[in-house]
Amino acid sequence: MTQLFIAFGSLLALTGVVARSLSAHALLQLLEARGKLDNFNLAADYLLFHGLALIGIAILCHLFPEGKYHHAGWAFLLGSILFQGTVLTKSFISIQPFGFLTPLGGFVLMAGWGLLIIAALQGYFAGR
Repeated sequence: MTQLFIAFGSLLALTGVVARSLSAHALLQLLEARGKLDNFNLAADYLLFHGLALIGIAILCHLFPEGKYHHAGWAFLLGSILFQGTVLTKSFISIQPFGFLTPLGGFVLMAGWGLLIIAALQGYFAGR
C-alpha cells in the first residue's frame, strides 16, 4: 500500500503543478473569461496539498503498519477525485446533475483529516 499511496500522491501533486502552470499561461484567458480562474486554482492547490499529504500517509503506513493510517489515505484519494476533479471539470463544462459530488468530495477530504487524527491518537494511546 505504501508504494500505491506514493504513486497516487505523486500523481495528484503532479496534476496540481501542471494545472497551476496551465492556469497561469495556456488557460489563463479562458478561465478568466469564464470566471473560473479562482476555482481552478483552488482545485490545483488542493491537488498539490493532498498529494503531499498522501505521500505523508504512505510514510506513516510504512513506519506504523499496525496503525490505521491507510483509512485517511483512501479518503484523501477519493475526496481529491471527487472534489478537485469536479471543480476542475466545472471550470470547462456544466456537470449540473453531478454537482453534488463537489461537496461530497469536500466532506470526504475533511473525513480523511479526521481519520488521520483518530489513527494518530489511537497509536498514541496504544503506546506505539
